[in-house]
Amino acid sequence: MEKAEKTRLLYLKDAYIREFEAKIIKIERIEDKFGIVLDQTAFYPLGGGQPSDTGEIFSETGRAIITFVEKRGEQVFHFADKIEGKLAEGHTIKGVIDWSRRYRLMRTHTAAHLLSEAVRRTIKKPLEIVSSAIELEKARLDFKYEKSIRELFPEIEKTANKVVTEDRPVIIKMMPREEAEKYLAKYNETLKTLPAHVQTVRIVEIENWHACACGGTHVRSTGEIGGIKLLRRKSKGKGIERIEFTVV
Repeated sequence: MEKAEKTRLLYLKDAYIREFEAKIIKIERIEDKFGIVLDQTAFYPLGGGQPSDTGEIFSETGRAIITFVEKRGEQVFHFADKIEGKLAEGHTIKGVIDWSRRYRLMRTHTAAHLLSEAVRRTIKKPLEIVSSAIELEKARLDFKYEKSIRELFPEIEKTANKVVTEDRPVIIKMMPREEAEKYLAKYNETLKTLPAHVQTVRIVEIENWHACACGGTHVRSTGEIGGIKLLRRKSKGKGIERIEFTVV
């Protein structure tokens, strides 16, 4: 069987690419959608708790509004309800991301990394973050803690926003897995949820504050976050606390 051509992920090296050119590898009809696969893309596909990008793809002969993006194997599918005009395999297209949406998600994703460490430093314990999810208007962190964290909200928020105002650089680096394991240990992070076959790890680090393995999109410095506002806490049972927050 011929190996499928993979999609090159432009956002991994530069999350600030808003427009790009690419070649259509294939177009598939998937249920009631058109799935457009490109040889390279700056669209972020759903994953890692971060929603996919939206936007549009167009050429001289056709156009498609992209409402959802998903990675399947080594290929990224850009889904559209319809194609106006004609788009076909081999066509060169221009992709344009809904930047205001993406940039807010970038700010929120970096805020989630920053806030996880702010919680740990406030409680003075290396708490385990068990899950997280980002939405356009808010995000959440779930972590192991045996009592309500609500009374610590003012201190957590103050600590987090101090790091925002310090405008610390957000550094992205690639490391061999063994080296990454040792590097992340000083930030009380591990690679236990990363599949064993992944031997090169993408690290996102807020300088001298926090670092973890992450494939998402991030701002270049904490100052771009603007501000972090804690919204509410919820108990998820079994010693799991949830914090919901937003960027302002």
